[in-house]
Parts: sequence; structure tokens; C-alpha cells
Amino acid sequence: MPEIVRNPNYVTFINVFKCRPADQDEVVRINVEIVERVALGSPGFISASIPRSTDGTRVFNYLQWESSEHLTRMQASPEFRRLGQRFAGLIKFEPHRCEVAHVGEASSRDRS
Repeated sequence: MPEIVRNPNYVTFINVFKCRPADQDEVVRINVEIVERVALGSPGFISASIPRSTDGTRVFNYLQWESSEHLTRMQASPEFRRLGQRFAGLIKFEPHRCEVAHVGEASSRDRS
């Protein structure tokens, strides 16, 4: 299971895909396909999570990579470009490079 990791050697991205509620499922599907078909097999990929807003207007993509260069190489791949074209007309994209400042976690005993 992906986990949020505070590690200065990782690069963290939180991307926001603004969309119409009618398009949210498709935006999620495209993100999942990119992760499953392209990112998982790419050097430097660590993890991805794809939450969606309950009002239907946003999809988020939480990514961790070993470096920005690894992500850039994946984004240059023909498969990524082909899948990414499906976003046309569906989203307004807001990429954010972040740093994990804190991670709080309940112990497994507290969650049962």
C-alpha cells in the first residue's frame, strides 16, 4: 500500500485536476491507467495515490519519485503522451512539487 513518506531523497508531487462532475470518473480512469501502464514500470517510481473530491470537481494525484528527472523521463514516453492526450478538454491542471513536512500516523493497535 502506498504510504506518505517524509524523505529528503524523494520528490513529492501533488497534482490537481479540476474537472466537471460528469467527467470526474474519466479523469480518475486516465490517472489510474497512467499509473498502472506507465509509472509502475518506470525507473525511479515510488508510489501514487489518486483521491477524488466528493463534490466531483477535483481529482488529485499524489506521487513520489526518486527524482524530478525520473518523472520527466516517464512523461516523455510515447505511452504517457498517448494516455495524457485523453485529458484534453476535461481538465484544468495544477501541478505542485511539494515536500512532506510531517507525517502523523496512528499505531496499528489504535486503528483496530
